[in-house]
Amino acid sequence: MQPDIKMIENLSTAEQEAMSLTRAAVYLDQARANGRDSVRLVEALNNNLELWVFIRAMAESKNSILPEPLRGNLLKLSSFVAQTTFSQGANISDSSIDCLININLQLSEGLLEGQKKTVTALAS
Repeated sequence: MQPDIKMIENLSTAEQEAMSLTRAAVYLDQARANGRDSVRLVEALNNNLELWVFIRAMAESKNSILPEPLRGNLLKLSSFVAQTTFSQGANISDSSIDCLININLQLSEGLLEGQKKTVTALAS
C-alpha cells in the first residue's frame, strides 16, 4: 500500500526523512523474510545504501545546519552501512541485516523526537 501523495506533501522534512528510513528498514526485513530472495535482498540493500549516500552528502554539505557532533556520527554510520553492504552483499548475515534495520529505525525515531521537541518549543 502506497502512502497518499497529499499526506507526504504535508509532512515536514524530518518526517519525510524518518519515513524514508523506516521504509528502507521494512524493505530490508521483508526481503529477508521472503526466503532470502537474493534479487529482492540486493534491491533492498541498494535502496538502503542510496538513502545513506544521501545522508552522507547532506552531512558533508558546507551548507549543513547540523551540529558538528551529529554530522560526525552520521558520517560514521554512513561509512558503516556502506562497508557492511559492500563487504557482505547478497550473502549478508541476519545479524547484519538486523543491525542495518536498527540503525535506520533509531535514526528515524531520533528525527521524529527532534521534530516533536521543535513543535513543542514553537508552541510555547
